[in-house]
Amino acid sequence: METAAFAAVMDATRSRLQILESRLGLYTAITRLPERQYDVIVLRFVLGYPAERVAEIMGISPATVRSHTCGARRRLAHDLGLKRAGETEEAP
Repeated sequence: METAAFAAVMDATRSRLQILESRLGLYTAITRLPERQYDVIVLRFVLGYPAERVAEIMGISPATVRSHTCGARRRLAHDLGLKRAGETEEAP
């Protein structure tokens, strides 16, 4: 019985550590973004501001905010080895 309980605790701990590692990888990738992309990602997704408010804060247009967001997401997906929706692997 103790062995099963210990195994369950170890499995749960491993899952938590994998989630933490995944999050740390994301946070590290965010810090590597170019300055404007970093600012947009932090303002939009960490602080929760809408694109229009981010545009006001940064003194840029909402379209530019959307462009920086798209570029940042693309770069993050690449850096983290993720495929974005609609992307397929290229044939060798």
